[in-house]
Order: sequence, then C-alpha cells, then structure tokens
Amino acid sequence: MNTLKDFGSRIKELRLQAGITQEALATRAELDRSYVGAIERGEKNLSLLNIEKLSNALDVNLSYLFEHERFTPRSALLKKEFKRPLESRFTYNIDLVQQVILWRITGPIKENEARRIAQTIKSLALLLKKGEIKLLVDNQAMVMDGEPFVFTPEVYDVWEELLNWLLPYMKKAAILCNSTFMQNQLDRLAKRSGIAEISKHIFSEDLESNLREARAFLDITEKQT
Repeated sequence: MNTLKDFGSRIKELRLQAGITQEALATRAELDRSYVGAIERGEKNLSLLNIEKLSNALDVNLSYLFEHERFTPRSALLKKEFKRPLESRFTYNIDLVQQVILWRITGPIKENEARRIAQTIKSLALLLKKGEIKLLVDNQAMVMDGEPFVFTPEVYDVWEELLNWLLPYMKKAAILCNSTFMQNQLDRLAKRSGIAEISKHIFSEDLESNLREARAFLDITEKQT
C-alpha cells in the first residue's frame, strides 16, 4: 500500500463529499492550491501541522481522517438534486404543546436556501416559549444511491449562525445524522456554537432506533415526530 496515495485519496474523497473545490479547501486550510493538488495525488509527505490544517478545513477531528468510512464521488448527481424545489428537500413541523420544532432535510442545500431555512426556523422559534424549545433535526434521508452526503462548509456556517441565535431559546437539541462524517462535523459545530451541553448527535444504521433515542433525549412523544 502507498501511504501517501491512500491519504491523498482520502482527502480528495472527503473534499468531494463536502462539495468543495481544491482551491476552496486550500483557502480554508491556508495552504497553496497546487500543494493540495499534490497531496491528493499522493506526491507530498505532509507534516502533522498540515494534516491538522486539512482536518480543520474539512471540519472533522484529526482521527476521522484515518477512519474507514468511505464514500464514492458523485457530485454530478448532487447537482441534479438541486433542481428539486426546496420544499421537497426541506420540511418542518411545530408542536405548540410539547414546544418542539422538527425539521427534515432530504437533499443537498445551497447557502441561500440554508438562509431561507434559517429565517423560517427563527419565525417558528418566536411562537414558542423562550428557553423551552426542543429542536429535532432529521438529516438521515440525505442519501443518494445508498450513500450519504453532507452539507457544504458554507451551509454549515449558516447552521452555526442559526444555532448561536437559537441558543437562548433552546432547552435541548437532537440531530439525527446520516454518517459518522456528519456526526463528527456536527459535534465540532456544537462546541463552536455553545450548544454542546444541550445537544445530542445520533448516528447508527437503525433509523427507527435513532429516532426513539432522539425522542427519549428530548422527552417528547411520537405525536409530531
């Protein structure tokens, strides 16, 4: 096995999975684009510092770069998904009795669409009791051809802004993830946004079990979920 080529393939795989270009990854990692290209081709022996820069740019823990969860690039198929109306990729519900906001994402989301979603969630939050809101987010259906995909860094930035805004309104948040990749990214986002102590990010192959775990964590019934 060629360690450099294997690591380079892993970086390329996660970059494509995150929906960003080599140039965007290089900018986020504060590295030269040609250097990132050489890494992906397995031509560079990286320092630990630069490996850490890449993990931060991909918004995953350093250890995750070496895990075995693998993905097949399919950016062309994701582009087709954007042709679906946002209303078919994002749905929501609100439970005034249990103080629950539920939203589901079932397809890729652009940054401007994420901002539209954020405004909708903020409007719903204002209908509930401040400090009592239970947030249930279901991303489990973000799957194509049997493989999961994650949000772009720009969309994660919007989610972070939204969670910062929601923090005073929330009691708890449970987020159902479609992969260890997403779970890892959301764990990091929760720490940055300050909701880590009141949030739980759940992933396993058993989707129904995940939903039951989320309901139990939020202490809500099945009525709206």
